[in-house]
Amino acid sequence: MDRKVKIVADSTCDLNPELLARYQIEVIPLNVNLGDKSCLDGVDVHTPDLFEYYNSTGKLPTTSAPTPAYYEDFYRKWTEEGWEVVHFSISSELTVTPSIAKMAAEKFDNVFPVDSRNVSCGMGILVLKAAELRDQGLSGSEIRERILGMTDKVRTAFIISTLLYMYKGGRCTGVQALGANLLNLKPCIEVDAGKMIVTKKYRGKLESVVRQVAQDHLQGRDDLDLSKILIVNYDAGQAAIDAVTEKIKEYQNFQEIHNNQCGCSVSVHCGPGTLGIIYMVK
Repeated sequence: MDRKVKIVADSTCDLNPELLARYQIEVIPLNVNLGDKSCLDGVDVHTPDLFEYYNSTGKLPTTSAPTPAYYEDFYRKWTEEGWEVVHFSISSELTVTPSIAKMAAEKFDNVFPVDSRNVSCGMGILVLKAAELRDQGLSGSEIRERILGMTDKVRTAFIISTLLYMYKGGRCTGVQALGANLLNLKPCIEVDAGKMIVTKKYRGKLESVVRQVAQDHLQGRDDLDLSKILIVNYDAGQAAIDAVTEKIKEYQNFQEIHNNQCGCSVSVHCGPGTLGIIYMVK
């Protein structure tokens, strides 16, 4: 009997529908709250809805962690059909979700939770790697062990056009947000040891900034995994997407370049005009 392994990711992976279908990845939608109304990310609430809600109420939507029972129900659905489950969550440095997944998985012998130590498509690129390992015939436990050895090889860099939503969410001060706006600064947020940190501040239009980010991260590198690079954005505009794609192709010969949309969890904190690039080193 062939081994059956299901690769599963929380909706925070931000992978586009084409990639999810191509790699046969299941998504667990997480909770997004519009005031007292609880919604499921990507099911009955989508990223534009967040800003419609904010513009009409002045209140920022919130996210909340699932219960162990929510994960248990999902695991049971697949394990009762004979599947092993490898389940990815965003970094435990940023949320309790991986701990909840681990708690739920303890009731099953064939569920393998993975703390990706990353966010958004930084988690997503590991999910794709896991699907490739599945297709090579590895077991759920083998996939988890291999992926845990890759989490520190992911490089994630997000440019944020406005700090308004960081401020509203309590992640920076009003003075920082106002100063960045007045100086036309766009911070670059990267993931290091599972945490998000500001590494550099750029100035100018988003199209020129993302070109510079691509140059800073990719030019002259010989240590990159060139199998794929992911672009993820919300409302960054086609000009910025085209600009960063052009520079990626100029600096490195990636086999695949994939465009993705920021889901609710990233967008509610970063706001419109967010664009990130995600790749791996060898």
